[in-house]
Amino acid sequence: MGMGPAIEAFRMGFDLPDLDNIYIPRKRRGSSGAGKKQPETESELPLTMLEAATILIEMTNSVSDVNPEKISNTHKRKNPLTPKTATKKQRKKKAKQSKYPSIPEMPEALRDRIVEMGGYEIRLVIQKQLEDTDLSKNHGRLSMPIKKLLFDFTTEEERKLLSEVENQNKKGINTVIIDDVEERMICLKKWKIGSGDVYCLTTQWNSLVEETGLKVGQHIQIWSFRKDDENEAYHVCFAMVKLAPC
Repeated sequence: MGMGPAIEAFRMGFDLPDLDNIYIPRKRRGSSGAGKKQPETESELPLTMLEAATILIEMTNSVSDVNPEKISNTHKRKNPLTPKTATKKQRKKKAKQSKYPSIPEMPEALRDRIVEMGGYEIRLVIQKQLEDTDLSKNHGRLSMPIKKLLFDFTTEEERKLLSEVENQNKKGINTVIIDDVEERMICLKKWKIGSGDVYCLTTQWNSLVEETGLKVGQHIQIWSFRKDDENEAYHVCFAMVKLAPC
């Protein structure tokens, strides 16, 4: 049908005529051949709908195969980190939270040491699983949220002192904390963290973490006791117990 020139013209950017407006010549009525127009050459005849469709089909078949994966990759947005992925990468690895199966009593040897020191009113304050912030050197403290305490170990006078501010910093109580090995100086403070009030053991806490080998996810107990000392105005002290892995 002489499709070659038409296809070439289509490839060169020429627009095909509107198929609805294509002129399709009709046969003239009558048996006489007189007055008949001489037939035009193939290149001069207008395209019929069939011819136009044939051209489109040939054009489609002549297009080389394109890798669909390559096309999709070309149009992908450059966003190496989706919000979810970015959050995971920025988030620190946290220990799996688990509840200790029981609340063990203080080891007898540690209790005897406290009694020998003149300690009394030995009570469990909190049993908790250590978090990243408890062992971070930047934070430098062990947090004990008041709403999670088994009881508030402070007296009214101590609470008043811990609420006072000096040089834009909360005042603290210098005291001691003991474990199954030694006794260390520590400072008790009360801060607001988030929406709640929190007692924090600070100052020498980082040293205690290094010396005792505390790890994220480990369960510990903090006990309080009272000790009379003429040289100290406040007598609250603490003992730490590392619990065995559950």
